[in-house]
Amino acid sequence: MNSKRTPFRISNEERKGVLFLLLVLCVIKSLHSLLTEGYQRVVFNPDRFEISSEEKKVIDTTRIEDIQIGSSTNKIITPNEPIYKRDLNRALATDLKKIRGIGPVLSERIIKYGHSLNGYSDINQLYRVYGLDSIVVDRIKEAFEIRSDTIIPMNIRLASREELSTLPYLSQSEIDWLISLRNRPQGLGSKEFVTNLLLKTLNKNEKLLVYLNY
Repeated sequence: MNSKRTPFRISNEERKGVLFLLLVLCVIKSLHSLLTEGYQRVVFNPDRFEISSEEKKVIDTTRIEDIQIGSSTNKIITPNEPIYKRDLNRALATDLKKIRGIGPVLSERIIKYGHSLNGYSDINQLYRVYGLDSIVVDRIKEAFEIRSDTIIPMNIRLASREELSTLPYLSQSEIDWLISLRNRPQGLGSKEFVTNLLLKTLNKNEKLLVYLNY
């Protein structure tokens, strides 16, 4: 008769040790797989860094612009550098048409109105030009300025009614009143009297004086 073999038995402590060892091995393998795949995905996967053709065009264009700006820094106007402005009273129609929003019609209106004033004395007089809005006026202000030496003054003692009518800030009734004062035996009086007459009696802007001599 064959003798009975003694069955192989594992104690509870040994079973727990084996299970713990298997658990540790599974955890290590999972961590290894996770770290290895993540590293390969970030570092070695070429698709991770692939750039579309559209993105390449944007990058190339940006680099070209950077190179152009870097190579022409001497042409860039810094905020502290004065900007040269032209005299509006000497401007030609071709000069004004360079301003966005001004065409042949508006450019001629601007020049014609300036001539009727004997020259602009204030850039804000542009608001009186028919067809000019505040946006276009602001663009003109950025490129032009007013220089008083280009204004042609008129003699208030000798100018005709038609000539005085071209002056800004004076109404027709005020012009008639000034002419009536000129017809007095003493006339308009001294320069100081006429100045006070305009500024205090008629309450006119001092910019009117730029258009007058005595």
